[in-house]
Formats: sequence, C-alpha cells, structure tokens
Amino acid sequence: MKILGLLVFIGLGVCSYTQSHDLMLGQPNYGDLPVYRFDQCKYGFPLITRSSIIEYPGGQLSNIPYITAIYVKDNLEDGSGGYASLLEGGVGQRFVKIKLKSQQGGGFNFTVTIYGRFL
Repeated sequence: MKILGLLVFIGLGVCSYTQSHDLMLGQPNYGDLPVYRFDQCKYGFPLITRSSIIEYPGGQLSNIPYITAIYVKDNLEDGSGGYASLLEGGVGQRFVKIKLKSQQGGGFNFTVTIYGRFL
C-alpha cells in the first residue's frame, strides 16, 4: 500500500512539473479568422522576473473585428515558462491587453493568437 501511495505521489509530481502555462479564453467558431498572431520570447536572467505587455490592436485601425477567442500558448512545456494574464478587454471586445510574465530567474516563450469575427 505504501508503494502505491509513493507511485501516485511521484506521478502527480511529474505531471505538475511537465505542465505548460497556456491561457485559453473563448472558442473560435466556424467563420472566425485568426486576426493577430505574435511570438514573444525573452531570455531569463538570475533573480530577475521578465515581463511584457501585448496590445491588440496596436494603433488606430478602422474596421476592427470583435474578438471571439484568445490563445496564449506557452512554448516551454516543461513548466519553466511564464504566465499570461488578461489585463483589459478580451472576448466580445475589439481590444485586448495581455501581460506575459516569467518565473523568477527564468525566461518565457509565448505564441499569442487572437481570433475574431466581423459583425
């Protein structure tokens, strides 16, 4: 019984260590288009937390689609990548601001994809 408990504990530890930190908001439907795609990568420095803010749309654009889904993919799937969080806007809006933040002493590598639909 103790061996089974130990194996379960080790299995949970391995699963939690190998998880990426993806952020998925909404779901693209038929007819939705990827309107924005951006790769953001920053290298880590000892004892420093790196961050970056992604804004869509970046400038004064006309005819901007409504956002239907936002996928922020952590390309470092070993658990050492960063975290993504929504600051402003999002699904159902025409703008979004996303903060990307690394773990202390580490870097991050994200791919941000925004899907939209013209109404």
